[in-house]
Amino acid sequence: MEDAAGAPRPIAQPKSRALLAALLLQADQIVSFGTVMSALWGERPPASAVASLHNHMARLRKDLGPDVGARLRTVGQGFRLSVADGELDCEVFARHGSRALEALRSEEWSQAEQEAEAALRMWRGEPLADTVLAVEHPQIAYFEAQRLRVLECRFEACLRLGRLDGLSAELDLLVGQYPLRETLHRQLMLVLDRTGRRAEALARFHSLRRLLVDELGVEPGPAVQQALEAILSGRNRADTIRPEPAAALHASAPRPAQLPSAPAHFVGRSEEAGEIRSTLLQARSHPALVVITGMAGVGKTGLALHIAQELRTAFPDGQLYLNLHAATPGASPLEPAQALSLLLQGMGVDPRTVSADAAASSALLRSTLADRRVLLVLDDVSSANQLRPLLPAGAGCAVLVTSRLPLATLGADRHVRLEPLSPGMSTLLLEKASGRRWTAEESAGAAHVADLCGRLPLALRISAARLATRRTLTVEALAERLTAHGARLDHLELDDLSVRRSLSVSQEALATSDQARDRDAALALTRLGGLDLPEYSPGLLARLMDVDELRADLALERLAEVALLDETRAYRYSPHDLVREFARELAAGHTDLVRHHEREEATLHWYVSRATACARHLRHRSPALRDLGPAAEPGAPDHPPFRDTAAAAAWADQEAENLIFLAGRPDGGRLGPQRSIELIQILSPYLHDRGLVQERRALTHRAVAAARQSGNRKAESAAIRALAVTQYSDGYVNEALLLIDESLAMDAQHSPTTRMLALGNRAALLKELGRHAEARAALREALALRPEDLDDFHQALLLGHQGYVSEPTDLRLAVSYHLQSLELAARIGAEVICLVALSNTGHCHLALQEPEAALSRFAAALAITATGVMHWNAEREIRVGKARALRLLGRPGEARRECETLLGLASKRGDTYTRGLAEHEYGHALRACGDERAAREHWRIALRALDGTDALVLPELHRLVGPRPTPEGSHHPATEHRGPYEAPGARDHRDFEAV
Repeated sequence: MEDAAGAPRPIAQPKSRALLAALLLQADQIVSFGTVMSALWGERPPASAVASLHNHMARLRKDLGPDVGARLRTVGQGFRLSVADGELDCEVFARHGSRALEALRSEEWSQAEQEAEAALRMWRGEPLADTVLAVEHPQIAYFEAQRLRVLECRFEACLRLGRLDGLSAELDLLVGQYPLRETLHRQLMLVLDRTGRRAEALARFHSLRRLLVDELGVEPGPAVQQALEAILSGRNRADTIRPEPAAALHASAPRPAQLPSAPAHFVGRSEEAGEIRSTLLQARSHPALVVITGMAGVGKTGLALHIAQELRTAFPDGQLYLNLHAATPGASPLEPAQALSLLLQGMGVDPRTVSADAAASSALLRSTLADRRVLLVLDDVSSANQLRPLLPAGAGCAVLVTSRLPLATLGADRHVRLEPLSPGMSTLLLEKASGRRWTAEESAGAAHVADLCGRLPLALRISAARLATRRTLTVEALAERLTAHGARLDHLELDDLSVRRSLSVSQEALATSDQARDRDAALALTRLGGLDLPEYSPGLLARLMDVDELRADLALERLAEVALLDETRAYRYSPHDLVREFARELAAGHTDLVRHHEREEATLHWYVSRATACARHLRHRSPALRDLGPAAEPGAPDHPPFRDTAAAAAWADQEAENLIFLAGRPDGGRLGPQRSIELIQILSPYLHDRGLVQERRALTHRAVAAARQSGNRKAESAAIRALAVTQYSDGYVNEALLLIDESLAMDAQHSPTTRMLALGNRAALLKELGRHAEARAALREALALRPEDLDDFHQALLLGHQGYVSEPTDLRLAVSYHLQSLELAARIGAEVICLVALSNTGHCHLALQEPEAALSRFAAALAITATGVMHWNAEREIRVGKARALRLLGRPGEARRECETLLGLASKRGDTYTRGLAEHEYGHALRACGDERAAREHWRIALRALDGTDALVLPELHRLVGPRPTPEGSHHPATEHRGPYEAPGARDHRDFEAV
């Protein structure tokens, strides 16, 4: 060791030397704490190892001096020692050695000798000989192998140049140390013959032959045989000897071509294949490494072999293939030593010469491949630890790895995660592999089979084989079999191919692991199969397994690592369809089904309780929701689980897919009919506020049908009111009014407060339809039912109805009511009512020709939505109103952008009605910008979207686009009732609350 000035700086302490050796063997890399501790204490570090490690590190920094010591830094969970170019003897040695070998290939004998000498001058005794634990490091064996190669290079150059002095003694010593190294024997034979010792040269040959035949059962290789012929024929002269190729340590080794056939009828994966080919062929200073990952049956091996077969000519020294059996049913993963032995045999190394020590064999493999261009396909790898010893070091090699694990710590040049095939490619694979051609009628059935196979190549090939061997089996019949409850995996087994067995290997490995995290993951998959939801979070699994969330998170993460789950977004996991089938089987076969079902029920109880709390936040703990949802669990806190409305809505956003799935199951699913009806009521505020049009409509219709079937009149009435809100939101005001009237007719089911609110909604609908006198009458009836102790939430709602019904006759009075509603809602924190009140007030200002004041109200409302609070009907009215206000203020460009925003939001929700409203206003903005032609086109789009609804803008749209013939006897309901603001810029309808 030298300091920055070049002066010797001895490291006296053995532990410090071992620590320095460990860091320099991986110079400029992060060396983990575990690796460093192994260098200091071997396999059994003391209990105080962590504390001692930092003490040793501090001592080493001091020993290195201020300049070099400053380069030693703690990085994350390891250490890094930075070195400059040329500071390490091993780097200088490797550089000169590479030049020597290159010169030998080019027959530049003098340069080869000079570079070899320069390299060997860096070799001063055994590497790290004074560091006990470091001498077993695999890198030491690699250094020794490189030294032998450089020595052989120097001897070849000297033979060619005729510089034979002293060579026989050196070679004799090395032959004694390495009796099986044929290159050294060959060179010694040639030197002895050329220095007048022919008999000794021949004796050397016969001695080598006896050793190889007696011990290994093989003859000397071609290079040695050619040297013997040259000696016997007298042709052993400097100008006739041909040096043994420096790139080949085993000249007799065959060129391996081990690649199995690529799968027939390979389809798709063009983008992934292009990335992999580019990476493997790119010039670099280290071996190329690509890792292909993905779930069982997704086609990892098929893609790897497809690419490897294409690249055979790019790797002229051969292709090695090895299945490491991470997920082979009935087989254990190969140990590194086993794998190394097989790879070395593939390179022509006799198995009896391969050490049982993995580190030594790893070094030999690196030496064997060092100057070759070989492609290694290492299939079905179980871990990074299994793979690392198998990696070459030569820059000419490339490695293509497949694994279900991500193998993220390997530092691969590219990680490629395979997803199931696209629908089109899946159908194409099914067609090609089955040898069939689909008729137009069969195409839909083939696409259905592909979907039932999860678009996994393994499952598709099994199904294709069934179709190919059973010509009477139609795709429709196969789809029917795959659809049968609990039988899909049975039909995805054929001969040695089985989706179930492929998945079982991963599950069994987890279940029998000695790691608690793995066993948790195995149990988690079984639990998930019982509950069977679209996706899972740590919080949900924690309750399902009765563990803390950290433990549940680790279990989910582990399932994702072994490709049994996909992490669809942060902390959200979902199984592939076939993994879901497999998990259902695991759950059904669980040994303790009673306990299993108890946990599922407890989880569902918790889940619906959270949804209920969410709904109460969205409606400010509305008394109408008080009786919904399960009773609180014993010992549960009384305070709500959400800090505010935005937090409640954010939780519902995360859980919406699961909750909608639970609520929409046929016959109620796990919840049963009554609880599923109740869950639909609980979800209603969220679905309404988020504008989930399709989901709300489907669930509401299901709730009405289920309530009627069960004879639950109270639930039926509530579902009808919810359906009225749905129809209103979609623009069908007349239908909404009929539904409200139907609900009101069910008098026995209504409390006075419920009837009061229903009448308030009825008044708003009548006003919307231009039936103002009836609207005022309905409102008076509602106000007559108002109790003296009415809560503030519903009082704010009533004030909004009063303002809305007042708009046709007294806009100033209407503004007063809306502002009172806003003030009361703000005081109690009912942000949703605040949005509605601000929207109503803004539209009143528009009708009063006060666009500046209207714009201020709309801006205040959008500021609330920016916090995460949403109410879709209010938001669409706010954005339409804002666009109109901007246009009236002479800012049509901004109005146009606001319409574009609303169109994007409507498209995301699949809301045709909102799209029509936005397109109508967009046309006006375009006209204001001077583009009359584009405006008319958008009005045509608006008319198509709104046709058949009760939208107040329909008459205006008909005038703007021109007359259209109406079939005799038909009519548009909306044209019969005109609202008070029909001129361009008048609003359409706004929201009412159904509670």
